[in-house]
Amino acid sequence: MAGGLDQLVALWREWGIQVLVLLSLALQVTLLITAEIRRRKDSGVLRVVVWSAYLLADTTAIYTLGHMSVTSRSPEHQLVAFWAPFLLLHLGGQDNITAYSIEDNHLWLRHLQSFVVQVLAAAYVLYESSIFVGGRRTMLGQATILMFVVGVVKYGERVWALMSASSSALSGKNYNSFGRLHF
Repeated sequence: MAGGLDQLVALWREWGIQVLVLLSLALQVTLLITAEIRRRKDSGVLRVVVWSAYLLADTTAIYTLGHMSVTSRSPEHQLVAFWAPFLLLHLGGQDNITAYSIEDNHLWLRHLQSFVVQVLAAAYVLYESSIFVGGRRTMLGQATILMFVVGVVKYGERVWALMSASSSALSGKNYNSFGRLHF
């Protein structure tokens, strides 16, 4: 029994981050596809899928970034440095579903705190990675820096959208009457 568990732990150490990054990507693709369908079709199953993907997407990306920051000193995979900013992009979310419900907009301060912590974690992963050793500028290093900047902007845009929506005239009760307006 212990031998099987040891093999599972070794497998997780080898492939855990890759599995988590792929899971995060799969959740983002699920949100991209199902959030658009949700606008046109009202289905209980679809709501559960979108809601679950919405909650799991952030959780998975945050957990993966935390896991990467703990194991960032292992120089086995240079792509790990690229995946950290890629996860920031995931935390920026889909443009078609910034918040699942109106109440989520009021949690913008929580998202701001998470933004700061996750950007620092991604920066730490980049700092500790072997991708920038020796001051050489590689294509992967340049792509990583570009992805980091884009990820920070995208994630910051999500926090700004939530903050703006929480103070908007359309928040709360006024939002329900907005759908009845005919332009």
